This record gives sequence, C-alpha cells and structure tokens, in this order.
Amino acid sequence: MSALIAIVGILIAAALQARLPTLWLFGGLRIEFLPALVAYVALTMPRRPAIAIALAAGLMQDAFSAAPFGVSALAYGISAILMTSLREVLDRDLPWVQMGAGILTSMAVAVIAFFVIGLSFGLVFKMVLVASISGIVTVLAFFALDYAQMVWGNA
Repeated sequence: MSALIAIVGILIAAALQARLPTLWLFGGLRIEFLPALVAYVALTMPRRPAIAIALAAGLMQDAFSAAPFGVSALAYGISAILMTSLREVLDRDLPWVQMGAGILTSMAVAVIAFFVIGLSFGLVFKMVLVASISGIVTVLAFFALDYAQMVWGNA
C-alpha cells in the first residue's frame, strides 16, 4: 500500500466519520471508521508504516474533534504498536480477532480521552457502545480492504 493510497484512505474515512449523521437513538453516537482502518493497517502492514499511518489517522481524528490535539494519535499509536507486536500470535483472518482489534483501538481512544475530560456512567455506556459498533465496522472494513487489495494488488 503506497503512502498516497493510505493518506487518501485516511481522508475518506475521516470525512465519512465526520459527515455521517449521528445515531440519535443511542444519544448522538457517531460511527467510527478510523479505528477499523488503524486495526487493518496494524495487522497487515510492516511495523513502521503501520505506526506512521496510525499516528496520521489519530491526528486526522483530532483535527475533526473537540478533544485536545494528540490524544487520538497517542491512542492509535499505542494500539498499532501493540497489534504489530502481537501479529505473529494473532490470526488476522478470524472475524473475532478483527472485531477485538477494532474494539481495542476504539477503547484506547476513549480511555485516554476519559483521563483528559473525566469519567461518568453515561460516558462509560457510550464508550462500550461505540467500541462495539467499531468492532462490527472493523470486520466489514477488513472484508472491503482485503477485497480491494485482491483486485488492485499491492499498489
């Protein structure tokens, strides 16, 4: 995956994440696409490019959010380091591994953000709900990105 394709993918995922309507039924939650992208990159690419793309995705998410700049980048970077270190043990083709990677990445962002802004019961409920939705989105993203890689090859 070339750097240009990775940057375009991050921009598209961030734009979709920022532009899609909120789920008002669940208190205004947004579907997150960047944790799925970070999980895919961390379990697919070599370590250095995976960490660089994770940091870029985190900075992009921080640019679109009200959180302090660098919070998401730190969480995505830590998640990418952890997943690239455990890549030999994890089978990236299993759906529950993919879902777990997406949940881990989404929870890492939420936990670090809670250290910055504080913690409440409502926020914990939203954190678990967002992480669950991110896990499902991660499985779908793995399928779509693996298909794209199969069709286009390693561009």
